[in-house]
Amino acid sequence: MVAKSRTRLRDKAAAAAAARNHEEVELPEVDVSSRSFLHQPRESKKEKQLNKQQMFLNRVLEKSLGRDDFAGVSKSAVRRRKRKLRDELKPKMGDLLNSLREEDDLKEHVIEGMDNEDSGDSIARRKVVKVISNVERGTSELGYVHIRKNEPNIRNQKGAKALSIRETSRMNDILHNSSFQQNPFGALREAIMMKQQDRGV
Repeated sequence: MVAKSRTRLRDKAAAAAAARNHEEVELPEVDVSSRSFLHQPRESKKEKQLNKQQMFLNRVLEKSLGRDDFAGVSKSAVRRRKRKLRDELKPKMGDLLNSLREEDDLKEHVIEGMDNEDSGDSIARRKVVKVISNVERGTSELGYVHIRKNEPNIRNQKGAKALSIRETSRMNDILHNSSFQQNPFGALREAIMMKQQDRGV
């Protein structure tokens, strides 16, 4: 019997503690009416505009910090810079001519080495080509581009067609040319040298 009374006392103490905790947790009732909703703090028009401006300025600042190259530079200036970089990447005729000269120097060096090894048997000889000026060689020779005022315009459909026909026939003539077939790089080098002489470079 003693054990039963102990259990009852523990149960009573636990129930009293739970009731006390429940009373402390209870909150006063909040008046949830339509008027209280209407009087909640709202954002005014000025505050909205200021927030939008600030968000925009932050976005612009982040963009400018992200790309240090173009920070505070107009769009057109950025376009000009990019165009200039693209133009610098394009191949230039002078560079091509220099590389062709270097190739010929290397060929000469290799041929001299072969001649030293086989003095009696020469496999390849370097072909020396005479450079002729425009006056001497005439206007009908291949590889020279004439500048004419009344040429067909590439921007018109008719002009583009005429130019494509002309270029196709010119390309066929170049490919069937015997000097080009024997030494394509040499012929290319000669054409570049002629162009540079014409321009006065």
